[in-house]
Amino acid sequence: METLLLEKTEIIEGQNRLLEEKNKAITDSLNYAKLIQNAITHKDERLCEVLPQSFLLEMPLDIVSGDFVRVDKKNDKISLALADCTGHGIPGALMSMIGCTLLNSIVNCENKVHPSLILRTLNYKFKELTSQATIINDGMDIGFCSIDIKNMQLDFAGAHRPLYLIRNGELTEIKGDNLSIGYHTPNAVEFKTHSLQLQEGDTLYLFSDGYADQFGGEKGKKFSTKRLKDTLLSIQYLNMDEQGEHLKEVINQWKKDLAQVDDICVLGFRV
Repeated sequence: METLLLEKTEIIEGQNRLLEEKNKAITDSLNYAKLIQNAITHKDERLCEVLPQSFLLEMPLDIVSGDFVRVDKKNDKISLALADCTGHGIPGALMSMIGCTLLNSIVNCENKVHPSLILRTLNYKFKELTSQATIINDGMDIGFCSIDIKNMQLDFAGAHRPLYLIRNGELTEIKGDNLSIGYHTPNAVEFKTHSLQLQEGDTLYLFSDGYADQFGGEKGKKFSTKRLKDTLLSIQYLNMDEQGEHLKEVINQWKKDLAQVDDICVLGFRV
């Protein structure tokens, strides 16, 4: 009897060791995939260089994320995008790699600069690529900014994502179109470009829907876009690094022991 129990214990311990090894291999692969994802978006080294007064809050649901940020600069023009792709984890990350690669091609190889034209081209190319792979109902929501630093002008186009501008204690929401990239959006769709004349001290925010959609609080409700707006207005006295840390603390306190429901990504910058 003791021999049988010992054999069973050894089998169970062997199976546990095998599971631990497999879990470690999967985690190591995901961590490496995250490095690749960051390298393709090259946001880490470019964001601080291009927008010194900025923060990027990233809280992926898994190790890799379906949200991505892309930032680039040519002469006095900055292109900035924040996108929320279908899904999260590995499927979301693969979609984000597709989206970021297409954006790189459109901006750097085709030299397109107008936000509405960039989103229209992105929509066409994304649908063409995913239809060949028989992927159905996949896509992304995205906010895209083209910033002329010399002339202090910002052009914005959004696919289901807005841009927030805070100036002199007031928040203005620049809404994107009620369309997504991919899905059933027509190929020839026209996205609207909104042009803003920036002023020194303006603070602007792009974000995915994960922050506002997080459940928590005393009644387990969504954080909500209204609460996000109020929070952003309340932290304007902080520098951008401090704002990012504050937003992270706020959402962690909000959700407490509840599970995170989606990737969270918030980008803020001050001009």
